Amino acid sequence: MKFYVSGDTHGNFTRFRNLDDPETIGVIVLGDCAVNWTLDPEQDKRLKRQLTYKFPNIRWYLLRGNHDARPQNVSGMTEVYDEEVQGIVFREPRYPHINYFIDGGIYTINGHRVLTIGGAYSVDKYYRLTWGGIWHADEQLNQGEQQSILSWVYGQYFDFVLTHTAPISWEPTDLFLPGLDQSNVDKTMELWLDKVRQSIYWKIWLFGHYHADRLERPGVQLMYNSIETLDEIYTRWTTPGRLEEEYWLPKSPMYYAEDK
Repeated sequence: MKFYVSGDTHGNFTRFRNLDDPETIGVIVLGDCAVNWTLDPEQDKRLKRQLTYKFPNIRWYLLRGNHDARPQNVSGMTEVYDEEVQGIVFREPRYPHINYFIDGGIYTINGHRVLTIGGAYSVDKYYRLTWGGIWHADEQLNQGEQQSILSWVYGQYFDFVLTHTAPISWEPTDLFLPGLDQSNVDKTMELWLDKVRQSIYWKIWLFGHYHADRLERPGVQLMYNSIETLDEIYTRWTTPGRLEEEYWLPKSPMYYAEDK
């Protein structure tokens, strides 16, 4: 099955209507999907039904963002082995086309070895709490989870690392919201992801969260509205001269910066 990947949707999946493929395909979303936003089965079912019936040829594979509840907190959610990604995913029996990656999950997708890590801090946390919005207190990985995942993946090789936010070394500071005091932003996940970055061997790293489409570093890509196959992205970074041909991809101002 061919796999596509894209960035945050925040409940709006209309961009995928342009995927014209008669075969069943897989679509990976890099977090902030808002499919399990309220944890109210009646409220959340509208979008889940839309993903099931309006996109009958798509099997969804969703990474958890800071605007998503943890799938294990959803009533009726089960863990199942999925042959298409060769690993354990969360899935509700009533919505078999919607799958949720495990934080720290290791998968094989289209022959590529893939690590998935969701979660981030919500910079709009206090706004949402003040005005009665929804905020999930466990949106970030706790210290125990971080230690467990780091021990699990330490020294391993991955063709792709898929995360919602970015390691602190790659934070796209030029995309930060103007007027937001960054001293009030919890960087726990970003700091820890930098430890992960330095503790594993990887070829390509994809992340969302910052609402832009561009290349952050060699082998590192920020995704939002763009939709590409894993194989296209892999070829871009592994074929000599291919990157130069794809001049339409903008580069971060820090693209050539040296990582710490």
